[in-house]
Amino acid sequence: MTGTTRNTTTSGIRWEVRNRHPLIPIGAAVVGLAALLITFEVPHRHAVEDNLTDRTKVALAGAGIDADVRFVGRDGTVRVGSAEEKDKAREVTLAVEGVRVVDVQAPPKVEKPPAPPAPLSVKLLVDGGKVTLTGTVPAEGDRGKIADAAKQALGAENVQDDITVDAARASDDTDLTALGAVVGALGKDTKAGVVDLTDHVITLTGTVPTQEVKDKAEAAAKAATKSGSVRNELVVGQAAAPAQVQTQLVALPTVEFENDSATLTAKGRAVVENAASILKSNPNVKVSIEGHTDLTGTAAHNQTLSEARAKTVLDTLVSLGIAPDRLTSKGFGESRPKVPGTDDAANAVNRRVEFIVQQ
Repeated sequence: MTGTTRNTTTSGIRWEVRNRHPLIPIGAAVVGLAALLITFEVPHRHAVEDNLTDRTKVALAGAGIDADVRFVGRDGTVRVGSAEEKDKAREVTLAVEGVRVVDVQAPPKVEKPPAPPAPLSVKLLVDGGKVTLTGTVPAEGDRGKIADAAKQALGAENVQDDITVDAARASDDTDLTALGAVVGALGKDTKAGVVDLTDHVITLTGTVPTQEVKDKAEAAAKAATKSGSVRNELVVGQAAAPAQVQTQLVALPTVEFENDSATLTAKGRAVVENAASILKSNPNVKVSIEGHTDLTGTAAHNQTLSEARAKTVLDTLVSLGIAPDRLTSKGFGESRPKVPGTDDAANAVNRRVEFIVQQ
């Protein structure tokens, strides 16, 4: 853009003078400055973004979060693998120096349906006219039905009731009074008999004196279950198969000891006596006695304690008439927990002695 044009003649020479608009130099300066800013700012911004991206990834990895990270300027977008990581990822990212804001994205949280409650599970160990009741039922009334029927069949003095109550257990369509009455059908001459209700199926194992007793026990068990799911593995007048003996030994209650000791409690000795009765009924079976502890205390102490407890059970079985060459013992300390955790419930499960039938 120009101003006015003026013609001038001096000594016969003529020329023109064009006046420039005063804004032209200013505009040129602005354009030049903008070009200069673009030249330096774009690479600088990319460097800042790359730096923030790298440092944020390192910080998230240090927090155990694998994420996709992207920055535009100082504003970040972080994509994590689960909804549970969102809050932690936001906290970690905002703690990175230079980050202004962050948008943390995650797939929607999928709510898992609650696991169905475990069904009730009950085992009745019948041996020489005595019965030990173990397992878990959902209500005190359920426990009473089984125990009362067993007491009516064999007498209250011959029933040891170790059934526990857990309201979280699911009810069963089994007639629990009729289940308890199965011990009466087995009678006083049954050796190491087990009535095992697990997953709606009643399994009978052990040694009975006659075929008639075997048939009566099966009929009584079928009367207890509406589905009629009964497995009759009772044997007549002979030793049980090793797998049946193992089932009988597993049905025994926990062998209890004095606290942090290898001394049996009265209840623990009664369980070992039941084990001896099973072994006497099956003279060809050999058993390994394995001791385990919970995770309380040092590993070295727990190893020593588990060995001592297993040896106590072996010595007690020998004193009850079981030949020493049928028995071995070993301790595993805390190395083989049955369930994870260190709460009271987990400790009670992990603190155990197991009878393992040798095939």
